[in-house]
Amino acid sequence: MFLDSLRYFTWLNEPENVRFSERGMIVEAPSRTDFWQNNNHNIRKDDGCFFYSEYEGDFTLNIKWKHIEFVPYAQFGLMLRLDEMNWAKISLMMPTLQSPQIGCVITNNGNSDWSITYLPKAPQEIWYRLVRHGDDFLLYFSEDDIKYHQIRLFNLNQLAMSTVKIGAYACSPQNVPASAVLEDVRIK
Repeated sequence: MFLDSLRYFTWLNEPENVRFSERGMIVEAPSRTDFWQNNNHNIRKDDGCFFYSEYEGDFTLNIKWKHIEFVPYAQFGLMLRLDEMNWAKISLMMPTLQSPQIGCVITNNGNSDWSITYLPKAPQEIWYRLVRHGDDFLLYFSEDDIKYHQIRLFNLNQLAMSTVKIGAYACSPQNVPASAVLEDVRIK
């Protein structure tokens, strides 16, 4: 059962508005929140909401989000985290409502990079997958939970520990909160 699988999860920056429905956990990402690090421009944003569990060894994490509304730059996705300076995230992001894209950010030693893949239309439901094999990580997305598209193969430079934090994240960098439903979380 979905709710049963959440008992081992905790929040970093718990949002004020979280509620449960028959479909899952409804999360409202507060306005002006994000995860982004850049030493060159002295940007430090680490106030997004991260719902995670700690995991050791190889794993596959699957997460499903259902969008309630589309807000420019709002993100509901999957995150891997060691600490504030070393993490990865993937999500649907829309700078405008006509330009949906999958955004992927890898942050090593406090510097975030950003890659995007454009989509023809914004899916209401989207699945993300993170696979760990040793020190390597693979990120995927799917619009149907059948066909997954690989977006990144990466590692984190500071992976000195085998335990990582993995789970769902939400943020809304603009001056508007945004909501989505976390419908599924599976780790194997």
